[in-house]
Formats: sequence, C-alpha cells, structure tokens
Amino acid sequence: MLKSRCLFALFVRKYPLKQYCCRRIQFSASVAVKKFLDSENDYASHVLQTMQLQKNAAGFPIGIGAPESALNQQLESVDAWHNDPDKIVELLFNIVACIKNETDGTLSIEDRRFDVFVTRFVQTVPNFTDAQLSRALQALAGMGETASIHDPNYLSLWTSLDNECLERIVDWNVEMLLQMADMWYPLRLARQGKYVNKALWKISNRLRKLSPQQLVKTVFYVNLTRVPLENMMDIEVNFSQNFDAFSIDDVAVLCMGFFKTETPIRSAELLEKIYDKLIVSLASVDDIPLTAILKLLRYSSRIPNVASMERLLTALVPEISRLSLLACLHIALLGSDIHLCHTESLELIIEKFHRNISSLRLKDMERIAFVLAHNNVALREARDEALCRDILAEVPNRVAEIVQYPKCYIALLHFLSMKNIYHPDLISAAFDQRFLQLAYNKNIAGAGREAVTLDAFAGINLSEQYAGNRFPPASFRLVCKLTQDYLPNPKYRLTKSDRMLLDIQSTFQAAYNDHCRIVHLLPHYQRPDVLFCFDERTGLALSLDSFMDSVASHEILTREAILKERSQERNLRLVAIVVGSWNCYVRGVKRRTGGYAMKLHQLKLLNYETVEIPWYEWPVFSRDDMQRYLTSKLVQYFPRHSKTSVRLVRRE
Repeated sequence: MLKSRCLFALFVRKYPLKQYCCRRIQFSASVAVKKFLDSENDYASHVLQTMQLQKNAAGFPIGIGAPESALNQQLESVDAWHNDPDKIVELLFNIVACIKNETDGTLSIEDRRFDVFVTRFVQTVPNFTDAQLSRALQALAGMGETASIHDPNYLSLWTSLDNECLERIVDWNVEMLLQMADMWYPLRLARQGKYVNKALWKISNRLRKLSPQQLVKTVFYVNLTRVPLENMMDIEVNFSQNFDAFSIDDVAVLCMGFFKTETPIRSAELLEKIYDKLIVSLASVDDIPLTAILKLLRYSSRIPNVASMERLLTALVPEISRLSLLACLHIALLGSDIHLCHTESLELIIEKFHRNISSLRLKDMERIAFVLAHNNVALREARDEALCRDILAEVPNRVAEIVQYPKCYIALLHFLSMKNIYHPDLISAAFDQRFLQLAYNKNIAGAGREAVTLDAFAGINLSEQYAGNRFPPASFRLVCKLTQDYLPNPKYRLTKSDRMLLDIQSTFQAAYNDHCRIVHLLPHYQRPDVLFCFDERTGLALSLDSFMDSVASHEILTREAILKERSQERNLRLVAIVVGSWNCYVRGVKRRTGGYAMKLHQLKLLNYETVEIPWYEWPVFSRDDMQRYLTSKLVQYFPRHSKTSVRLVRRE
C-alpha cells in the first residue's frame, strides 16, 4: 500500500503532463489492475468433459436446501447424524445450499453454528466409502470461492478429504485416481493439496500404457500442479505413438502440460506432426487452444523447424482478423527464439494492436515492443515506430499495472529505447531508488540485463541530454558480471562464437605483432570484442598492455578510460573487431537484430571504430583463408600488409 502511493507520487512528479490520468486511480492493498482469469485451465477441463470422462463432475447437485430454521434443528440434533456418513454428507449439501442462498453473503462455513458439524465431519471421513468421498467433494465445490482456503473450518474440511484420498491411492487404479482428481479440480486446490501430486506420481509408472483419453487427463493435472514428472519423456512417446487419436483440442491440453512444466518436446518428428495438424485445423481452432500450442512450439522449436514455422505463419495470415489480441501476440512471438521474422503476419498484428492500444495489458505492450526491437524491423509507413510511440504515450495511464509489475515496466522502456523511442522522465522514474526497491526488493543487484542496458542507453545515447536517475553503479557492475560471458579460454569448452573470437585474435597476433586483446568494452552485452589500437603516424598496432589492466572492471570502457592521458591524441584510433554470431542476425535476411545493432551504434558513440565480422563470412577451416579474410577487412588500417599477405598466398 505504501509503496503503491510512493510510486503514484513519483509518476505525478516525473511526468506532469499526465497527472490527470493518475488522479483517477485509487490504490488499495491489492492494486486495482484488471484480473485476467486463467481460462486455459477451464478450457482444458471443458475438453475433458466433452470426452465424457467427467460424468460425476458435470454439475453439483446443490438444490434449494432446507430452510435455515430446519438446518439449525438438524445441526442441534447431533445424535441423529454424527455416526452416519450418508447423513453427514447430506447435511454438508444442506449447509452449502444454505450458504449459497444467503443473498447478503454474510453466512459462511466459518459460522460458529457449523463448528460441531465440522469436527464430526473430520472424525467420520475415514469411514466414508469412495462414493461418499466423491459426493463430499462435490458438495464442497458447490460452495464456490471462499475468503481463504486457510479459514479454520474450510481448511479442516478439505484437508481431511485430501488426507483420506491420499490414504486410498494405493488401492485405486488409474481410472479411479483420475476420477477423484476430477472431483478436486472445481475446488481449485490441486496445487495446495497432496492428493493430485501423489496420484500423478503413481500414474507416472505407466505413462506409456495410458489410453489417449487417460493421457490427456493426466497431462491436464500435470499442468495444474506445474511440476514435471520425472519421466516426461514417456508422455512424449505416448503422445507421438497415438498422435492420430488426438483432436486439436487434445493436442492443446497436452501442449499446456509441457509448457507449464517448462519441458520442451525433444522429438523433431512429433513437433512436425503438431505443426501439420495445427495448419490443417487453423480455420476452426479457437484462441485458447491456438495460444497453448503456439507457446509450446516457440519453446520447443529449433533451427530444423524453420520451414514448418514459416508455413504455419503464412497459413495464419488469413486468420489474424478473427483472433484475440493475446493469440496474435503469440503469433508475433513464435519465431523470436530462432530469430525468424515473418513480416506479412507481423504487419497485420501491428495494425490490430494499434487499433486496440487501450485494450493491451502492460505485459502485452512489453512483449510486442520486444518483437519489434529484437527483429529490428522497419514496416511500411513506419507503423512499427507509430505503435511504439503510442505505447510510450499510453504508459502514464498504466500506473496501477506498473506498480504490480515493475520489472515489466523497466523491460518495456528498454525495448522501446532499442527503437530510439523514449521519455527521459519515465526512465528516471524507473531508476528512482524507491521504484527499484519495489521491483527487486533488497536484491537490486539481481536485476536482469534489461535494467543495465536501459541505464547504458541513458548514459551513452542520451549522454548530453539526460540528467535523471541512474541505476546504482555497484549494482550495474555486479549485474554485468553475472550476465556476460567469460572471456574465452582454450582450456575450457568453447562455443562457436568463442572459437571465432580466439581464431580472430590468433590470426591478428600472427599478422600484426600480438597487439590485440579480447575485452568487454560494453559490459551490458553478453559477448566481448577484439580490440586493438592503431597509430596513424607509424601505421602499426600499439600494445594495449601499457593502457589497460588485465582485471575486468565491468564498467563501460570509454576512449578516455583506455588511453587515459593520451586520449586526446587523434592519431591513436581504437578499433573494435565485433563478431556477429548467428543469433546477431534475423534469419533469412541477414538483418542485424536490435540488440546487436544497438551495440555497434553505442561503440561508435564512444568513438570506437568497428570492423564487423559476420559468422557466415568467416572461413573456419583454413588458417590461410582466415588471414586472407582478416587482412582484407583491415585493409584501411594495414594496406601494405594486405598486399604482402596476398603475394604470399599466391606463391603457395
């Protein structure tokens, strides 16, 4: 509550043009942000019902119930029902009906009149038959939402049923285990209770033998608990073997289970089947199943799936007009992990978002800004920039969402800054000490790369016009240390980018007298660069040992920081050889990604000259080819050496 009001005051002060928007917001302990229901789970439950696997959970036989006076008489006549499980369950139905019929909402299970009944109920539960257990759960589900699942009476009721179900797991077969899990879903207690988790543990021993319907239901409850089973691979095998037996809705439920447990599908064959089935079903698939499948495809797809992803995105173009904003967002995000940008679908999505800017959540704005910034795309009539400007203008109207999701706000500003769209006051508000505490509590040093990159944008790109708050320097250094790659060392396992850096360094050292170094010039970026200092007067590369310490500082290295008192000597030129690895380019068009383009731009702003070496040009097999290529890229600095190198190669 206090933090919310502080941020409210902060935004009014930092962004005075929009004060009228902020005044309309009333803060409470639970911030007044739109509540988006978890409709995915309800959709999946509906799929199970249409499979007729939830016959008992189709409805709750909660009738009008006895009048309150008659109910009071029943409660007082303890001897008439305290040893009879059937009557106890019937009385529970009557209590629930009475609570539901109370129009003013003052009556609840926590009423003192029900204390004796709750005590007797808990004592009798071990004597219930399986059918009575099921009916008791139905009755409890009919009560609807309660103030808290930890209210004493309600807690006693559901935990006693949970414990009894837990005791009987050893005697129940798969069908019974799933049937009782169906009784628990309407209570929304699958994650809090112990039964569903334990039932899934028992079922996990026979995942490959489950029928298609049983598999769908099992994965639905895996999705609810969000805890992956130890042998999720068995689910994948069953999924693939029985794929033709699943409808598109079944596929969506299975995809939810994999995505919610952060388990990618590893079978390339199964992924291709999902792509093909979704493409065939696009005309009839609804928003929720489409979104669920798209999430898993994005999470699981790799480079071999590019062709199928492009086919899907092309097939989705005619459907965009009928789909929800959330589904369209996940279409736009689909290729982001493998750097695939489908311009045709993206243009339609941007137009749709532009028309519905007020309906977007803050998180939706942040995600679509990420897509535009990451793909570094320039759409017709600058529609991408127009949407980003409208998003920036909408931000001051979303104070309540910003309070609830402060990290999302910082990430949004970062992605907008990659499109060179910003407002200094909003950046300053993000780096206010109170706001950083709201976002990261006491662990400000645990902020992600978005925070330090936004701070670097303010310090480098806006160096002459920004005078607002900055990210704490000590935290900046620590975050950079945690998020950047180690300098490549041949003694350890190397990535392709690491090998490329070392090959460039060794080739340069062999040709130009060992005067270069691999260093993090911009510590807020993950990968380092190869740096050398060229002296125009002598035409030679100077040793960097006299200028730089060997210990990394995790600070932005300016020309002044490296050359120190010699930084004013114009004949000394600092040159950064920047490696463009495969994820620095948009697939198929060789366009730089937004982050990589910003890195090159910031190096130039800091007075570095840059030599870009794309991964697709670098010769990886021959040292002679490496030397020939590198000397051709550095010909403006070492023209004489280039001619010598060419002559030597020709003799060979």
